[in-house]
Amino acid sequence: MKNIKIIHILLLLVFITSCNDDEAPIYVPDELEESTDLIDVYFKDNFLEPYGTAVRWRWDDKLVDNSKRVTPIKREFCIPMGNFIKNFWIAPFEKTEDGKSFIYELFPPEVMLIGSPMYNSDGESITLGYADAGVRITFTQVNEYDLGNPDWVLMQLRTAEHEFGHIVHQNYNLPNGLKEVTPANYKSNNWLNLAGDVQQSNPRISREAISLGMVSNYGTSDVNEDFCELLSIYITSEVAEFEERYLTHEPEEIIKLDDGTEIEPNADAVEVNKGRDFIAIKLKLVKDYYWEKFKIDLDVLRDEIVFRLKNPNNPNGDKSDK
Repeated sequence: MKNIKIIHILLLLVFITSCNDDEAPIYVPDELEESTDLIDVYFKDNFLEPYGTAVRWRWDDKLVDNSKRVTPIKREFCIPMGNFIKNFWIAPFEKTEDGKSFIYELFPPEVMLIGSPMYNSDGESITLGYADAGVRITFTQVNEYDLGNPDWVLMQLRTAEHEFGHIVHQNYNLPNGLKEVTPANYKSNNWLNLAGDVQQSNPRISREAISLGMVSNYGTSDVNEDFCELLSIYITSEVAEFEERYLTHEPEEIIKLDDGTEIEPNADAVEVNKGRDFIAIKLKLVKDYYWEKFKIDLDVLRDEIVFRLKNPNNPNGDKSDK
């Protein structure tokens, strides 16, 4: 038994020595075979290589909250959605060198595509998309892809711009002074209780929200959502449309027409006009922030985006073709 123990010890010493040998074999992991699937090749060429962005289109339930019920994206909508993201979201920024640098630096490392709506636990609202700590942006309702449907186009683009706004403030903070404009007017989850008409792309926008100094009901939830809603709605709206709804004061007293007819003002006109003044202050702060930090003129960006919204089948957004 003693001899056997000695042999075991010698074998152990040999093993330890061999592990420290400079000529010991090094583990080399197997090379993963690159996918030749046309969809994977498309996303590699158009997103992974230029921006370092992985587009998740294959179903992975680990990337979706277990409390949500969603449907995967259909194959036939993958490449069209990729083109939509390029032409409506990325390309307007890349019209300038500073915009190119902005997109290259902040474009999310991951984009996830989901086919169906994503209903929240309240049973009333749906998540149009979300940004995860500046890493991933998720699009929903992609199986409804239709460039001929302005509601769908605007919903998806506003989702992109809203969630991208979160990535911007997560990296660079909010514009200086924005938190101080309407600090007492945020409603947290009570934003769901605000009444309001449903606008194009389905945001709920009430006069109460405007009177609080926000451009949508959801914007009243907190200052981060306020920033992202203001940004996304402003750069996707025509000038006259935005000004009429959010900036221009309405009459606060009775108006008498030449024929003697009297027009009564809205009962909440004074409060709504005060809210519009708050929105104007915030808008200037956001515009100055984008120009001073990134040399991006939001008015120029808006004009480019609105042109593309009016010409959804012009993939290059070439105004000379108008």
